[in-house]
Amino acid sequence: MDGIWIGVIIVGVLIVAFGPILYVLPSKKDRRLAALRGEARRLGLTVELKSVTNPDAAATERVTAGGRPRAPMQACARYALALDRMPGPAPPWRLLRSARGWIADEGTDLPAGWLGQLQPLIDALPDDVVAVDFSGRDLGCYWLERPAPETDAVAKLKSALASIGDQVAALSADAEAG
Repeated sequence: MDGIWIGVIIVGVLIVAFGPILYVLPSKKDRRLAALRGEARRLGLTVELKSVTNPDAAATERVTAGGRPRAPMQACARYALALDRMPGPAPPWRLLRSARGWIADEGTDLPAGWLGQLQPLIDALPDDVVAVDFSGRDLGCYWLERPAPETDAVAKLKSALASIGDQVAALSADAEAG
């Protein structure tokens, strides 16, 4: 009988000692996200956690119970590619993915005709990219980072951003020349 109690006490002490250690270990999802973001840094992309407007939010997300309007946001990671070959100043813009397709964010001044030129390139981004923006010095996409079947998802993302950046530079040069 004494041996059973000693065993229970030993198991209890081990649980108390190792429980907190097991609690702080990263989950499988955390390790996957760390690997994605590490690959992005290795490829020259910057990653930061940001929120972006959700254009398809439900009515309950747009208004509080007290009737005050609020801006529905969704948390995601912004993967950005620095652009160092812009021929001239181009206006900053942000496009949001909605059920109606890509739309300009409020306050965005996307030059006329640019959306049609950028649309095929933006459509090459993963399905869980919810926004694309241009700040004048970098081009970024807001990615939900859902599990992707491809192992080279970040490389494809960088390639798509580079193609969009080349098109933005060409459109900017045309606007400056014309």
